[in-house]
Amino acid sequence: MPTVEEIISKAKNANRKILTEFESKELLNVIDIPIPKQELVPAKEGEKAVLEACEKVGFPVVMKLMSDKIVHKSDSGAVKLDISDLESAKQAYKDLISIDCDNDPLKAISIQEMASKPIAEIIVGSLQDPQFGATVMFGIGGVLVEIMKDVSFRIAPISEFDADEMIHEIKGFKILDGYRGNDKADLESLKKLLIKIADLAYKYEEISEMDLNPVFIYKDGLKAVDARIILKF
Repeated sequence: MPTVEEIISKAKNANRKILTEFESKELLNVIDIPIPKQELVPAKEGEKAVLEACEKVGFPVVMKLMSDKIVHKSDSGAVKLDISDLESAKQAYKDLISIDCDNDPLKAISIQEMASKPIAEIIVGSLQDPQFGATVMFGIGGVLVEIMKDVSFRIAPISEFDADEMIHEIKGFKILDGYRGNDKADLESLKKLLIKIADLAYKYEEISEMDLNPVFIYKDGLKAVDARIILKF
């Protein structure tokens, strides 16, 4: 497994400020943030390699097109969900590989396990603020994040008390706290996640922004299903 420094250096050496989703989640995995099982297949390796990766991860899978030219994958048809068998995988591959990425040499297919339905989708992020330095953010995530804007912020690093306050401050806390008889989310795992992201942002000033959205949170544990990390250098 590469180190955080190695992942950042690889992008810097290629003069890339935006890590791919695969690289972003690989970096999170280094600091023990749970992610779905994933494999990456360069586009040039073709259909056979993609299908082998699907079998290695295990159906059902999610298939995503990886390219610097695509920012919002779900809006551009670059995400195929709940692929349950090889025939479905073949069709998903054909659909994804046909998307124009401006001859991006990094074009690749990411195959990920299909995460089970969560109690809630949340967002966790960080930003290097010119006045305050590293800051961490938390809120209700998924596709509604830009509409709801239900978020809390702290200056990094943060304590367990700070993380607990951030969680309880948002209006959507009820969703995490067993709303209408549903299971309660694993708030201890969530606090650990917030602390880890704050520490990462505080330690590595070259990480300009992090956006983990969505993070699927469960009764026991959580998973960063999508992530985007932007560097500055």
